[in-house]
Amino acid sequence: MKVHGVFEGGGVRGVALAGAAAAALDASYEFDRVVGTSAGALVASLLAADYTADEIAGSVCETSWPELLKPVFGSRIPGIGRHLALLSRKGLYDSQKLEDVWGELLARHGVATFGDLPPNRLGVVATDLTHFQGVLLPDALPECGYEIDRFPVARALRMSAAVPFMFTPIPLINRRTGDHMLMADGAMAANFPVGVVPRDRPVLGFRLAPDGDAHENDHLRVGGPFTLARSVVVAGIRARYALPRPAEVGVTILQVPVKEDLDFTMTGTEARHVFDRARREVASQLSVSTLPIAESPVCEPLKSTA
Repeated sequence: MKVHGVFEGGGVRGVALAGAAAAALDASYEFDRVVGTSAGALVASLLAADYTADEIAGSVCETSWPELLKPVFGSRIPGIGRHLALLSRKGLYDSQKLEDVWGELLARHGVATFGDLPPNRLGVVATDLTHFQGVLLPDALPECGYEIDRFPVARALRMSAAVPFMFTPIPLINRRTGDHMLMADGAMAANFPVGVVPRDRPVLGFRLAPDGDAHENDHLRVGGPFTLARSVVVAGIRARYALPRPAEVGVTILQVPVKEDLDFTMTGTEARHVFDRARREVASQLSVSTLPIAESPVCEPLKSTA
């Protein structure tokens, strides 16, 4: 059955989303349009490039996640390094390595730019910090003077995954106006971007379901720019799980299990465990789910950047 897919953001927890995507492929679902935010966009891009379930497993579980964190210059100076990094570079880590790694994965299937994909195959949500709005890539690129067919997919993914304060924001010059824009994590605009997916096919929505709350008694004393940045990032990841999450009409929501305390120190063995667990449990959900009948092909696109 052909479906559209929506993948929630969630940092390194995207390994679990990859396992869930593999489960859908195992169950013979074919993805037409896929949309994602942050880590969800990374997984969606592999589906857009026609990765098989086992190819996704190999690529995601063999990635050295700790190596994706490249500290910016000076950030390791004892005492003041992290504060200086936030003030001078607006982030603690450079995400160029992430772009390089994902660019290599996509290149294995002949994908470098959006022109290498069928039209409307992949949607990537990012946030334009300079215009205070969400951006759907590649749709918004022509308004900035860029040709969709020539824009690197991995660069768009890097923009979507640039968590504020953790990663430096990604610059993008509007070639029509000359504006210098800063692009960052799409989770600020739409962490679960179901609104930009047409309803002309059944929609599978992949949402993370962390195990309980291992940090319910955590208390972080905010005493400076670094601890403030840390609290913003952590709250942005965890806070949404403390409230009830609304159902989405016409969307089959798949709950993707994942460890609450998963982070970039994850080893290959741990990644495989996270991937396999999500693959098994989502396969179980798919075996009993009934997909809703497709509606009219209407969606609510994010506003394009100016």
